[in-house]
Formats: sequence, structure tokens, C-alpha cells
Amino acid sequence: MQKGEKLRERNGTTCFSSESPPPEQGFGSHAGTEDLAGILAERIENLNEAIKELDDALAERKTLSERFIRQIHKEVEEVDYQLGFLNPPWKTGFYPELEFLRLSLHKSRTSRQKDIRSEELKYWQDVIGLLKEKRKFLDEYKSLLGTKKRLIE
Repeated sequence: MQKGEKLRERNGTTCFSSESPPPEQGFGSHAGTEDLAGILAERIENLNEAIKELDDALAERKTLSERFIRQIHKEVEEVDYQLGFLNPPWKTGFYPELEFLRLSLHKSRTSRQKDIRSEELKYWQDVIGLLKEKRKFLDEYKSLLGTKKRLIE
């Protein structure tokens, strides 16, 4: 230590007195500001990528839901087609085998309708969750952009 410089210890860190020159690195220096701006820029880029991933996930979930619902509708059409070949019970008389088949097909159709409602509900829940997460990321993204702008000015 040179003559005239005074060091003080505070909480385990060295502090320079007013007589000594300020350290080269730190938040008050130009290099520290650049480091902080770099960290903010990296975090902003990560948030931007996360937001894009959420947008992709939303689009993929919508596509998946549409595909599931189309598939279920095809299954319903197949059941309706098979039901169309069965004569109403009043035309054919009472045949337990036919009634069992008719009831099975009606249960299958009802089950497919339930599948459609379940898929629509699951899609809605997934979208709400993804949108909440996206909103958090967007808020943080906007906040960091403002902070970076103020830091650079």
C-alpha cells in the first residue's frame, strides 16, 4: 500500500477511502456498466427465446387438439355408419344379439362425445397455463428492456 492510501475492512470486503483512486471494476465504472448491460442483454435474449418456445408450444397444442378431435369425429362417424345398418327394433323383432350390438354402439358413441369434451377442456387448461407463463415472461422481458435502456442512457 502506498503512502496516503487508507483501507478499511467492512463485512469482509476492502473499501477504499476518499484518498485512494476508485477501483477499475464495479457498478460505478464504465466497465461494470457494460458487464451489467451484457448480463441484461443475455437475460433478455433468453426470455425472448422462452417466449418463442411458448408460442410454438401453443401452436403445437392447438394442432394436436385439432388432430385428436378430428380422429374422434371419424370414430363417431364410423359408429353412426354401423348403427345405420341395424334396423330399428320394431322392424326386426326382438333379437338379443342385435340389441346388445346396438347398445354397445350407442355407448361407444356416447363415450366418444365425452372424449371430445375432455379434449376441449384439457386443451383449454393447457392454453391457460401456457398463456400465464408467457405473460410472466413478457412482463419480465419488458422490465429488463426498460432497465437496460435506463442503464445505457
